[in-house]
Amino acid sequence: MELFNQPLPDFLEAYLQSLERKGRKASTLRRYRYDLVDFTVWHRTLHRKVDFENFRNLTTEQLQEYIRYLHLERHYSERTLKRIMTVLNQVYRYYMSLNRTKTNPMKEVVLPTNEDAGYIETDFLKEEEAQKLLETIVSLEDLTDNQLRAREFLIDRNLIIARLFLNYGLTLQELSALSMKDLSFEQNELIVTSASGKRTVHLNPEHKKILFDYYHTIPAPVRPRLHSDDPLFVSFDFQRQTYRWSYEVDRPKRLTEIAIQKMIRLEVQRAGLRKGVSAQHMRRTCVIKAIENDLSVDQLRTQFGLKADLTLKRYFDYMEKQQISS
Repeated sequence: MELFNQPLPDFLEAYLQSLERKGRKASTLRRYRYDLVDFTVWHRTLHRKVDFENFRNLTTEQLQEYIRYLHLERHYSERTLKRIMTVLNQVYRYYMSLNRTKTNPMKEVVLPTNEDAGYIETDFLKEEEAQKLLETIVSLEDLTDNQLRAREFLIDRNLIIARLFLNYGLTLQELSALSMKDLSFEQNELIVTSASGKRTVHLNPEHKKILFDYYHTIPAPVRPRLHSDDPLFVSFDFQRQTYRWSYEVDRPKRLTEIAIQKMIRLEVQRAGLRKGVSAQHMRRTCVIKAIENDLSVDQLRTQFGLKADLTLKRYFDYMEKQQISS
């Protein structure tokens, strides 16, 4: 699993080592490690570097938002949420015992309920925010020299990724998993696979052209092969200024979910948008626009691979609240 392959920041590794010294079971440590690695992935949407200082300065509101995200988007059970809250609470208590922090923001975080877990305005992107993000991706403002050298390779890739979230409502997992066999340039189609099955996404010709242009920015020797299991989105090596090749499987190296999240975070930061804007915000915005365009429930399920009625209900409840308040 990708998460298990990610290293933990030193301060979280030190916490797990303290539990190991206390004789905690290996299975417990594995579960805690998974929870903490997953947490650091989310933390990177707020801070480029996940270190103790940034962890210590997280607020109760930010941590509450994380737990709410796990409840809303991951559909975690109450038992799983309690475990994650306990793990994070224990990390803060551990460092309080070492006098490295005086506060525990997790102490005030509460377990979400279905009644209070509805979507709110900040769960979505405003039209001007989405437009600003797209404009920033194609601009050269506020880039380092190293980023400028690589930009010709990345503009179309980053732009089509944002478009697939904003205009087609793909999830982070679905996008990262796309392979060349899922793409038909001739038919302007993508086959998207999710837990609810496969669905066909019909690409706007303008967006197909961006995807086609991205594909041809990849040098021929490392370019994904058409109609193959090669990944559609390929990892980029900034040091060598070219796309990566995975010699273990003899194909281009897939762009991981974590790398996509990092790319979004940097583009959001460069656009001057609020911290924490993510792929989930873009997908939700796409779904809510589809509801505004009067798509039926069955059409919504088909178009976005939605299988949980509770998720759809949250969208409709949000729409109803917006209409009442306007």
